[in-house]
Amino acid sequence: MFESFNFDQSRTAIIVSLQLPSISNQDCKLSCEELTLLAKTLGVTISEVFVQKRRSAEPGYYIGKGKLEQIKEFVIANKIETVFFDNELTGIQARNLEKYLGIPIFGRTEIILNIFQKRARTNEAKLQVQLASLEYMLPRLKNRWDHFSRVQGGIGLRGGEGEKQLELDRRMIKEQIKRIKIKLNKVDVQMKNRRKRRKEHNLISLVGYTNAGKTSLLNKLTRQKQLAQNMLFSTIDSNIKKVYIDPGLTILLNDTVGFINKLPHGLVASFRSTLDEIKSSKLILHVIDASSPYIQTQIQSVNQVLEEIEVHDIPIARVFNKMDKIDHEHLDIQTNINEEDLLVSAHTGAGLESLKDKIKEHFLILSEIN
Repeated sequence: MFESFNFDQSRTAIIVSLQLPSISNQDCKLSCEELTLLAKTLGVTISEVFVQKRRSAEPGYYIGKGKLEQIKEFVIANKIETVFFDNELTGIQARNLEKYLGIPIFGRTEIILNIFQKRARTNEAKLQVQLASLEYMLPRLKNRWDHFSRVQGGIGLRGGEGEKQLELDRRMIKEQIKRIKIKLNKVDVQMKNRRKRRKEHNLISLVGYTNAGKTSLLNKLTRQKQLAQNMLFSTIDSNIKKVYIDPGLTILLNDTVGFINKLPHGLVASFRSTLDEIKSSKLILHVIDASSPYIQTQIQSVNQVLEEIEVHDIPIARVFNKMDKIDHEHLDIQTNINEEDLLVSAHTGAGLESLKDKIKEHFLILSEIN
């Protein structure tokens, strides 16, 4: 089992981003702001953000030598302890950067994996994160052996470097991956049996970009107090609660892991059994942060994941949350909302009766069809 890096409140870091021609200024800014929030979730303070515009990545160091020298001077002068790259690095690039800067280097995927490790509570979620971590590290061992053995707290590897040791490490990791997949297959069978039993129930799934307010909405509807923090990925484990709508209708509401831009494919694959819960739903509520300046990008990111897990036949209702933070005209301009969209505030409770009416209407139509 790979141990996560020992981040703490005193750790300082900088963010480095490479903006290629295909990346807009707005998307670059959104991605860096998200990475800053991811760092905050780990208890890391971001001191500075460096962005370099290039036509392509530099093969050996990812960014150009001039920008790299500027970063090194800042790191030394400000006693920076680690660097977060808002992109995916090759093993060679990460190794070269660590040697040049003299401090640990983390790509975006590694940071998200660290957060998922810390947030996972159920046995299933822990296994899923372990699998994603091992599969991420396996192809990078050769060029990042020093990094994973030193930064990852030993990751269960035995002493002694060289090709022979690398082969032993690879074999051990492959065996771990195999064992975890066997365990997850057993869990998947259990989950499928649960989903079969829930087919007779009125299951609704809350999906949305991380920090869109899904858990807050769940709390308001169930009158309970699940963890709802103002940070990314406060919910990792699937959470299903009963919600009383009216005397004739009780539903099961499924609060799911939040999606994010550049969500690692390995995590989507590893969490497939959890995400498959969404596929058992009779209705999907796509919760959207109406106050976000990047609302369109966030909507698209969620839609991409929904397409990836293939939920084409399930009705989706858009629920614009945090309406207490904006004016309606601003939202109209950003999203082209229509009459079917729901405008709510989990904070004030505004619009929740309309949401319940929408749910009742949906199940009434279902009952007439059946």
